[in-house]
Amino acid sequence: MGSITITSLIFFSLITLSLALDMSMRSNKDVMNMYEEWLVKHQKVYNGLGEKDKRFEIFKDNLGFIDEHNAQNNTYKVGLNKFADMTNEEYRDMYLGTRNDAKRRVMKNKITTGHRYAYSSGDRLPVHVDWRSKGAVSHIKDQGSCVYLSVTDFI
Repeated sequence: MGSITITSLIFFSLITLSLALDMSMRSNKDVMNMYEEWLVKHQKVYNGLGEKDKRFEIFKDNLGFIDEHNAQNNTYKVGLNKFADMTNEEYRDMYLGTRNDAKRRVMKNKITTGHRYAYSSGDRLPVHVDWRSKGAVSHIKDQGSCVYLSVTDFI
């Protein structure tokens, strides 16, 4: 009688597990619909031949990572954002890394240091300075590739 209960419990557990796995898996059509909605939401347009298909495959991989991560008992959840069509390497190159291209080297050579904000002896320093009003810094914005934004703000 005990073995029947254990067998029933194992059978019930396997059925429950298989149903849970079926719910977490999406059909290719469902993923394509999610991708199309995501494209519209984030105003993505691809020009190259096959680029949309390539980005869809990356999107699917990232969605799989999201599902896998969120299925675990982590302290945080992840989701889709405007970077869902980028590989980790593309994201790192675009937003975290530095680029060593000729355009940056030319701009770096043109940048000269100024003395507009230099301290001179005898100057009385204010208690508070709003550097935005002095033109030293810009307002807060989504910088994307911050290196290029800094250079364009400087120019």
